[in-house]
Amino acid sequence: MKRIFRDTCILFALAVLSVFAMSIIWVGMTDEIKLVLQLFILSFVIAFANYFLDEYTSLPMIGSYIVKYIAATVVVMLFGFIVGWFYRSNFWMAFIYVGIVLVMAYFIDAFKTKRDIDYINSRIRSKQK
Repeated sequence: MKRIFRDTCILFALAVLSVFAMSIIWVGMTDEIKLVLQLFILSFVIAFANYFLDEYTSLPMIGSYIVKYIAATVVVMLFGFIVGWFYRSNFWMAFIYVGIVLVMAYFIDAFKTKRDIDYINSRIRSKQK
């Protein structure tokens, strides 16, 4: 199932990139394409920040998620102000958006970790027999 989900995400990304490339060639840069490209850049910056935090901090899991939430929210706010997503009156929306995404990511990560632990434990049990 994990492989199917990964392959689906990769196929989806390739389809979006192909459709956008053709749209940019024939129509030019539309607001929708610009938004998706901005989200891609934002996702890359947050993924880079998360990688940096994972590599150079040794916090417990809850502490790590709190620091990642704060870092992601700061990045979203800064990026949002730069590209015009947020105004001073509605900057608080970044806390909600980041929170929703991180809750979903937490559940996916927890599910994946549990499956990895179960797999490792089953391998250990099979080798002990």
